[in-house]
Amino acid sequence: MRTCLLALTVFAFLVPLVSLGQEKTENPYKTAKVGDYVTYKATTAFGGKDIEITMKQIVTAQDDKEVAVKITSIFMGQELPAQTTKIDLSKPFDITSAGLLAKNQGKFEKTGEGKEKIKVGDTTYECHWISGKVVADLKGKKIESDVKIWTSKSVPLSGMVKMETKATFANVKLELSGSGSEK
Repeated sequence: MRTCLLALTVFAFLVPLVSLGQEKTENPYKTAKVGDYVTYKATTAFGGKDIEITMKQIVTAQDDKEVAVKITSIFMGQELPAQTTKIDLSKPFDITSAGLLAKNQGKFEKTGEGKEKIKVGDTTYECHWISGKVVADLKGKKIESDVKIWTSKSVPLSGMVKMETKATFANVKLELSGSGSEK
């Protein structure tokens, strides 16, 4: 049961991050420096229970061509194995370049976009939001979800401030909880 919850939570958490049909923009990772980080808190409503995940993304290496970002997560009090991803700085930022969409296992249909202010702690961010429907295939099962994500140029790394996903099996709310530099 725990493995199932983990798989569903991680799926519900990650699919929107790699599935947004944004236009390609200047790569926000170009200004990243080793030690820059963001932290997020995600709450997944699944089966009448709320499950929390905390996640930290930190830049571990950087040069003119790419940035390495280490992602650590804590799920139900246990640290999950860290993952490192490399971001090619020579290409425009395209959040659809990884995950299910890159493997032709899903699609994103934009339903709206706009501007909104989001307050996190004592800081108010000027955000651009985009919403849409994600339809993906996960091991032969069709998964549909509604996604809305807010980004701000004031937030390091990807710029994500907040994300909400609503699917038939779970709802996920992810919010920025901190950012800074460890250097």
